[in-house]
Amino acid sequence: MTACVNLGTAEERRAQARQLSFELQQLSPTVQAVEADKLAITAIEESAKLSDDFNPLCFPWMNNGLVNTGLRKRGLCYQWRDDLFPHLHRLNLKMLTLHLTSSRRATMREHNAIVVTAIGQRFEDGLVIDPWRKGGRLWWGRLSEDKGHPWKPLPRDLTPVVLRPLLMPELYLKN
Repeated sequence: MTACVNLGTAEERRAQARQLSFELQQLSPTVQAVEADKLAITAIEESAKLSDDFNPLCFPWMNNGLVNTGLRKRGLCYQWRDDLFPHLHRLNLKMLTLHLTSSRRATMREHNAIVVTAIGQRFEDGLVIDPWRKGGRLWWGRLSEDKGHPWKPLPRDLTPVVLRPLLMPELYLKN
């Protein structure tokens, strides 16, 4: 009941990446397959690596309990997001935009993830990618269809310190 998450075989992860790439391409006709493939493969594989690092139980809320009581050092949803984001950011995407997002921020039910949109697309039309929800087996879906989470863009002033050099390089450039 509390066993570790099954990340699937390499072939199953490749199939997931193909499906995610297809859905990313559906965001806009301007999204090219090569870029969608890069993002999809990276998101799937890096989420699997994070699962190895965090060694989650099958129920995410159980991991939160272990972290919150000090029995585990890391594994909260924002840590999954913050650890995945740099890998996606380094892809230097030209047709897709990454957004930090939270649902029910500053409440006991807060949840954090990443939203991907096509360049110029409304945040509300994006695709949520969530490495925490299934313990490293990447979950994704249209923001508008993720009814359990009222996603909002994370305000710039709440950007996690660890991600600020990526998202606010002007503050970190040396003269």
